[in-house]
Amino acid sequence: MTQKILLVGSRSQARIMEGFINNCKKNLNIKKFFNNKKTIKNLEVGYIYDPLAKKPTFKTKSKFINNRKKLKLIKKKIDFFLVCIGGAYGKSRYLISLEFEKMGLKPISIVNKFSVIDDSVPMGKGIQIFPNVTINCHTKIGDYSIINTSATIDHECLIGKGVHIMGGASIAGKVKIGNYASIGTNATILPNIKIGEGAYVGAGAVVIKDVKRNSIVAGNPAKFIKYNKHKLFNFFD
Repeated sequence: MTQKILLVGSRSQARIMEGFINNCKKNLNIKKFFNNKKTIKNLEVGYIYDPLAKKPTFKTKSKFINNRKKLKLIKKKIDFFLVCIGGAYGKSRYLISLEFEKMGLKPISIVNKFSVIDDSVPMGKGIQIFPNVTINCHTKIGDYSIINTSATIDHECLIGKGVHIMGGASIAGKVKIGNYASIGTNATILPNIKIGEGAYVGAGAVVIKDVKRNSIVAGNPAKFIKYNKHKLFNFFD
């Protein structure tokens, strides 16, 4: 029996996840494709929900919904949900995911088969892991985080909830990244560094000292630019 997934969001992140899911035999590592530690097969994106859009930015055969009343009507037809809001919007991704949990829907994690994740790594719910990611031993990944293409996370790191580590970023050993933080493309974070909650590390930055909460840093070595203001999307009113 085919199980239906609701994607929340209608832009690039949703497009990528729809491709991964609908081609799951080619793209996904079934052993690490989990929901409450159970193996899941025969998956399909059935619906896309985005109340902030008139239509998706890409062609899709999935049914598009942008009205909460319609969402409630199809709730029983949905087996799982995945919030596809990327970039620096980790706090929104996390809070929206909690609202879907309150509705009684189940989150699902997506792990691309071309990623390498040590068996000692515990991962939270609603995780999205792209191709060629490497996550080494005794690291922990928090709920509703995204690890993008070719990012590397070394041993004993602690990645918080709603984090986005973007493509090619390199996280050295024993790094702690706070909830909702974003690490830019090709950024490098040296060992034992702490990245504060809600911080943003710019693309290509080299972080050699701790980054304070909600700080935006960039450059080599990374320096403070300004404070980060989180944009929260309202998907429910």
